[in-house]
Amino acid sequence: MWTKLMNRPRKKPPKKIAIIDPERCFGAFACSICQAACPVEDCIIEEPDVYGRMVCAVRVDKCIGCGLCVTVGNPTAPQPRDFGCPPDYDAIDMEAFEDVVPPEPQPEAKASGESGEGAAAS
Repeated sequence: MWTKLMNRPRKKPPKKIAIIDPERCFGAFACSICQAACPVEDCIIEEPDVYGRMVCAVRVDKCIGCGLCVTVGNPTAPQPRDFGCPPDYDAIDMEAFEDVVPPEPQPEAKASGESGEGAAAS
């Protein structure tokens, strides 16, 4: 029986995450090798592309950056292995997390904002 190893939130963002090119994905119902290779539950999901085909997509909030789904022989794969997205599709690459997910803006310090408002009110 196959079970997913990771079913809890990740502790910190990975350095790289998997990105699937929907134009190259053969289709979620026809292939799904990437879903089988992924150790994280519900990380790679099916969604319609611009043509209405169901293709695989990576949830950036779940991806841990392991690279197990990446195309066999792809230079972006973190380690060699004999499974993953088939080479004739080559639909998955690893990209830097910061290039895919922009950093969240830092909240302004309340202490400096409150003291400025108090000084203005006086």
